[in-house]
Amino acid sequence: MCGLIGGYRATLDQQTALASIAHRGPDGNGWQVIGTTTLGHTRLAIQDPRDVAAQPFPFGTVTLTYNGEAYNAPELRAGLEAEGVGGWRTTGDTELVAALLNLHGHAGLDRIEGMFAAAWHDTRTGTWLARDRHGKMPLYAVRAGHRWLWASELKALPAGVPAVAVAPGTAVHVDTGKVHRWARTHPPPPAEPQALRTALRDGVAARLLSDRPVCFLLSGGLDSTMVLTLARELHPNPVAYTAVYDPASDDLRAARRVAAHLDIPLVEVPVPHPTTTAITEAVRTIEIPMKAQVEITLANLPLAQAIASDGFRVVLSGEAADELFGGYGNLIRAAHGADDATWRELRRAQVDKMGRGNFMRVNKVFMAAGVEARLPFMHRPVVDLALAAGLRDCPPGKGLLKRAAAGVVPDWVIKRPKDTFQGGTRIADAAARVVSNPVRFYNAEARRLFGYLPKG
Repeated sequence: MCGLIGGYRATLDQQTALASIAHRGPDGNGWQVIGTTTLGHTRLAIQDPRDVAAQPFPFGTVTLTYNGEAYNAPELRAGLEAEGVGGWRTTGDTELVAALLNLHGHAGLDRIEGMFAAAWHDTRTGTWLARDRHGKMPLYAVRAGHRWLWASELKALPAGVPAVAVAPGTAVHVDTGKVHRWARTHPPPPAEPQALRTALRDGVAARLLSDRPVCFLLSGGLDSTMVLTLARELHPNPVAYTAVYDPASDDLRAARRVAAHLDIPLVEVPVPHPTTTAITEAVRTIEIPMKAQVEITLANLPLAQAIASDGFRVVLSGEAADELFGGYGNLIRAAHGADDATWRELRRAQVDKMGRGNFMRVNKVFMAAGVEARLPFMHRPVVDLALAAGLRDCPPGKGLLKRAAAGVVPDWVIKRPKDTFQGGTRIADAAARVVSNPVRFYNAEARRLFGYLPKG
């Protein structure tokens, strides 16, 4: 996980821009100017932490800056070798992505199972920007005629100048401004509980790939419990973390019970009472004023800091299950009277919305402490299975996931009433006691910090 900055035919203070997102890359930084293109990078070294894997990274005619993880790196390496590519200098995934782009251009991105944002220059075709199929990694751009600036976070871009997020699943040819959609639809596995269990287990296993220590989030709900339970089979010594605002909350009791059931250590991170200063810092960190995202951030910032201070650099989360399997009350209500096509579209819209909200919050909150957050529920086969399933196979209220969890996690976890993270921790109620109109306050702070109201 890292941070990107760059420019095309535009003046860019590389040192200042990189310093503004230094939290995203505590392990180093660098930049390169190629003609009219500047590529800059801050590095959080997760795979192959050696200097030889530093960025910008050259391969053939391509110079790459890359933020993310290719969880199928071994398969990518084998596939590239079958195409005659070899002589690897690193054991990480950056070199593999650069080789893909060198061989196949932006179409090669479809081979990646993972999360990423990328900016690269190819001496044959020019300068490009791209973002993973669901927008799990942030990448913003400012364009004025033929001049471009881009960065992983708004902090690195000119204040008061509205930036636009690069659309998920697209590659932008900076030289011409043309947008190419590289993401393709893949056939889903059958929508059966066993297929889902297998796909999710594979997603957890792939996201354990790391040369740095890995830990887990645990709220006591079905989603994080399922991830942690599957990881317990694959990871030798898992450690879980939970945020504690209200020591009497049901979520904390459930998290303790799950940890005891799995016989793993649970680190309880105290969350201080919200203040207007803390709320402002939350908005500044995630760069979006959405009410739920700001309030979740209030609890997750101390969580990220504790994880980092304990030496972990990767954390797995149960994020995205509610959107994929229809767990939220608004989805459950909307499903009444819906047909299969409508039910699929409702959940696809929720996942698309995450690319502007949840994913940005997850990434920026943990990267503020130099920690990479990984989401097993966003494993491509899991997503494809869930979004292709109709009402019978995937009934609202996470029916398919609950069937898949039967016999894997305790029944009492499956039967727990659904609550939001900010509701379960009671941090939302606490924030409402600090500011009388939270939405208005969050929006006002975003405008003050950035000079406009960011869209995510």
